[in-house]
Amino acid sequence: MKYQNYDKVLSDRQIFWHFYKKSTADVIGLIVLFLILTVIFVIPYFVNMDPYTQDITKRLLPPSWVDGGELKHFLGTDEFGRDFLSRLLHGGANTISFAFLATASAAVAGIALGIITGIDRHHIRSSLIRHSFDIIFAVPSILIVFVVVSILSPTLPHTALAIAISLLPRFIHTTYNAVKHEIVKDYIKANNLDGSSYLELTLECIVPNILSVITINFWEAFAVAVLDISAIGYLGLGAQAPEPEWGSMLISGMDLIYIGNSKAIIPGIAIGITIAAISQVGHGIGRVLTMGEKKWL
Repeated sequence: MKYQNYDKVLSDRQIFWHFYKKSTADVIGLIVLFLILTVIFVIPYFVNMDPYTQDITKRLLPPSWVDGGELKHFLGTDEFGRDFLSRLLHGGANTISFAFLATASAAVAGIALGIITGIDRHHIRSSLIRHSFDIIFAVPSILIVFVVVSILSPTLPHTALAIAISLLPRFIHTTYNAVKHEIVKDYIKANNLDGSSYLELTLECIVPNILSVITINFWEAFAVAVLDISAIGYLGLGAQAPEPEWGSMLISGMDLIYIGNSKAIIPGIAIGITIAAISQVGHGIGRVLTMGEKKWL
């Protein structure tokens, strides 16, 4: 079946999946990410899991498949006797949710500012906006977190706010460059001469044609946000006890590395696999959208 006939017999979703599944690595990344999200967000609704109840008599139980472990505590317990699997799932939900919230907030604001500065005819004003955020871009995200946390307090919402601020310049610059590259094309000039307003040009012409750039940037930023949330939690500036989060669980496990090494290894593996899966899915979506702009869009 020829590609040029796809628009007659297949929906856009089917065409998208046809190109996406051509990469085995991208499909594996999508399956892994789907499983991670299902386990973290769906299973706790059907299984009674309590990540906060302490039982000192069952401190530092090993995983159930190790001698001394209990099936009730599949991954064992932590130093306070709390179920480690429950805390791992709840901590993963915190890490991914707040990372997504930070990324989405930065994307909405950054894409809007990037489009505004990209189509703005007043070069001084657009340059002022972009270069103002260059100052933030030049500052490491961890320093931004220190500032925000020192002004407010070390909590997950404040950490997400700091990460959103640090991600904002990358969305502004990426969107601005994509808009500037697109706005000089002949079809944009032709639509402008036909009387189309800048709002119509932006929504109907520019945004659909820079969607692949925006999508790739979003998924890359999402992976960075997960890593940043975990790193900040590792430093003790994110989730505060007894609230679980993968980074804070990792540093707690490092203190117990010689007693129960699974308490440090498992959160680290979860962080690594999640970041790899997010990056791979973002690569696959961006690849298909870029291919679509050339073949079937």
